[in-house]
Amino acid sequence: MLPPSYLDRMPDAFVQLWQQVEEQILQDVARRISKMDAVTPTANWQLWRYQQTEALRNDVVKLLAKYTGKSETAIRKLLLQAATEAMEREDAIYYHYDMEPPPFEESAALNNLLDAGARQTCGTWQNLTATTANTVTGAFERTLDAAWLKVSTGAFDYKTAVKQAVDSLADDMPMVTYPSGHKDSIEVAARRAVLTGVNQTCGKLQEARMDEMGCEFVETSAHGGARPSHAEWQGRQFHRGGAVTYKGKYYPDFYEATHYGSGDGIYGWNCSHTHFAIFPELGAPPQWTQEQLQELNARDIEWNGKKYTTYEISQMQRARERNVRRWKKRYLAEDAAGLDPTDAAVRLRAARQSLAEFAQATGGRVDSARVSVPKFGRSEASRASAQVRKASSTYSSLNTKAKPVTMQSIANVKAFSCDTLDAAGQQQLKNAHKRLLMVASKQPENVEVGRVFDIKMKPLTKDITGSAEGSSVQLPNFDTPYVVIHTHPACGIFSHGDLSSFTRNKNLKLMTAIGHNGHIYAVEKSINYDAAGPGFRHILITPHFVEGMDWAKGEYHSVRGLISSQWKREGGKVTLTVTIPSGCTADIRVGDKTETVGSGTYVNTY
Repeated sequence: MLPPSYLDRMPDAFVQLWQQVEEQILQDVARRISKMDAVTPTANWQLWRYQQTEALRNDVVKLLAKYTGKSETAIRKLLLQAATEAMEREDAIYYHYDMEPPPFEESAALNNLLDAGARQTCGTWQNLTATTANTVTGAFERTLDAAWLKVSTGAFDYKTAVKQAVDSLADDMPMVTYPSGHKDSIEVAARRAVLTGVNQTCGKLQEARMDEMGCEFVETSAHGGARPSHAEWQGRQFHRGGAVTYKGKYYPDFYEATHYGSGDGIYGWNCSHTHFAIFPELGAPPQWTQEQLQELNARDIEWNGKKYTTYEISQMQRARERNVRRWKKRYLAEDAAGLDPTDAAVRLRAARQSLAEFAQATGGRVDSARVSVPKFGRSEASRASAQVRKASSTYSSLNTKAKPVTMQSIANVKAFSCDTLDAAGQQQLKNAHKRLLMVASKQPENVEVGRVFDIKMKPLTKDITGSAEGSSVQLPNFDTPYVVIHTHPACGIFSHGDLSSFTRNKNLKLMTAIGHNGHIYAVEKSINYDAAGPGFRHILITPHFVEGMDWAKGEYHSVRGLISSQWKREGGKVTLTVTIPSGCTADIRVGDKTETVGSGTYVNTY
């Protein structure tokens, strides 16, 4: 028997192999669409269209031939690994009952089943990919015709029509066709084919082993997140030879109850359930209680003010993962077609942030394999990030509209590390942010709300609201060190006025702007001097690499010269640049590490 965690990760290598095929085809299609001549007469257009379609078909056939041998090898390897793992787990049960199952590798019957499963899975995959050339070229022709019609009728300009065509195929280009007529991407089809083939083969191996060992009774596995139809029979005990009552206990028929052998049953499409041997005659084996099963499927995960089951949350996360892949594919396709992929880069960043926030809020994790697109590597990611930064002013209008405060907004609020406040103060600050959003939720959406605290997080003011016209909230200054928090209804970064106020008021040590979505921007005066070395002879620099921020910069013109500290996040690493004036020393503290330096400029990567 294989646990759901094993089955969930098992197809990843095979899927990534065929994702390479999918991306190559998509980029080829995008390049061909970009060469569409918008002013070609109809007869010439039809000829060019036919030539491009046939050339694409030939390229796809060649590409598929290149990967056919690789896919068969990969499938057989996955099946052998999974079968070995499943039989080791199954045989452990027999050892528990002091039974001696014959070694898996010495059983001709079991190895014949394994070989048959490999042939069937490889055959299924070959049949599906055999449809790819026709499926792709059909979609290509339909998209070309639609784009040409848009341009020829004057409904759209050439550039817009090409972009719409490229984007539509990047979002949802079918590449395999099932016997039923249903179409899917290679990525989805590959995962389904391998998972189903492996699970069905392992199920047959376990059935054969049960026959060898004279096992009549079985129990199905159980896990959170089961689809509703499978939740009905998971964690239950059954009889393999029809429904029976044994020792006063009723055992339903395993095959009838679980729909074994059908696509919608155990070991069917994308099923993660297994069954394993039990021997009631050797002692009553424990069984999942009704309460335990109900707990597995309870609506106990909160998101956006509502409760969901593990299964529902998993489906919501899958949707966000698909959205990340969608924008990666769009980026690659638009780039291949010679179009400007800036919008795709901006949307990709938002999709990644949405996925990360959802996983954090619901206690999940982001599986890199499920958001990977093979041809979208570090270089593409770096270029996309650069385009986002370059376009930040262009896309600032995305943050000009006020957003409502929701329960999820409040749940999004997190504590963060800073120098101004101790650990207790940081928790108090988090609570103050949550409370401020509650106050803001009772105001018109475009109204800012703020409050001032001392550095012990004792309130210095009551809640102060801005005008109904949406102007910035006006907060007083104090002669002693203080902290300012205020809302940004449109969830944008600090305004020029915010930063001007922060730099102008020396006693303002920490300022935050919390968006109506619960995300926080913070700035503090973290460049300080050591009391043992007054006059900035010895300086303390303690940067914090805040998640969700790509860069930060601060500087101070002291009596001894310019003190500067700035960091930038790229490619999963952070580069810190610090400048110390002549005649000074400094402690640079990053996390629990401290480096003492003299005057000069220092660049370190973390």
